[in-house]
Amino acid sequence: WSWVPFDNAFCANGSTTGIGANITDKSSKVVIYLMGGGACWNDLTCYGVKTAVNIESGYGEAQFESDAKNLNGSLFDRTDPDNPLKDASYFFVPYCTGDVHAGDNPDAVYGGKPTKHVGFANMKAFLSRIVATFPGAERVLLSGSSAGGFGAGFNWWQTQQAFGGVRVDLLDDSGPPLPSPYLSQSLEGQWRAAWNLNATLREGCAECQTDLSASFGFYAEKLPKNRASLLSYTHDQVIASYYQIPQSQVAEGLAALATELDTYENTRYYYV
Repeated sequence: WSWVPFDNAFCANGSTTGIGANITDKSSKVVIYLMGGGACWNDLTCYGVKTAVNIESGYGEAQFESDAKNLNGSLFDRTDPDNPLKDASYFFVPYCTGDVHAGDNPDAVYGGKPTKHVGFANMKAFLSRIVATFPGAERVLLSGSSAGGFGAGFNWWQTQQAFGGVRVDLLDDSGPPLPSPYLSQSLEGQWRAAWNLNATLREGCAECQTDLSASFGFYAEKLPKNRASLLSYTHDQVIASYYQIPQSQVAEGLAALATELDTYENTRYYYV
């Protein structure tokens, strides 16, 4: 793994950040993995209870060198003969913006503290460099866990547009876009306002402007040759806390989401 700094990508505290790269010539497959770590949208969540990582500390080379020691399992395991991605080149996108990699609001201020929610804008900068590095990419997998899972979903359209004719598939781990009423209008409105989501949501998805769970339907129609998968736990306490619902309702929300996903031929879900 190597750290690649960017002078046009920023953390919430205004410091610059970058990405981790593990490049090989064994294949032309590319994996882009988005780091998780909660979310925040006001003074209480960002600086009071601190429900998102790296908001005040930022994320640079030193943090990555520590995290990179653990980037050797699952889809990053090059020694596993059953890993279909063992010969791919890997990119690790850190998380320090509190906006599930989906925001484009550089001017948020909470309790007098400037807070850049610019995860989506950062991703645009990262993609520009990654695409240029792999003009002959065979296939791309966009993935992430928790906040990174949500981020992968929010950035799928942007990533596919950046790679053009190269197929980009989605693996969303523990970032389920639960439908109403499991995501309340009030909470969704707070997220949209804090992160400026309506400026970053998928171009052409009118429903996404009022319903974040409409994304899978949009993708199923617009990207019929691509594949998407969602991994989730039916009693995920972390998801329950961020959606501000009882833990028992996570299973209900996932069941409602499954009913919709069952209608799409190119989408699968795996619940534990």
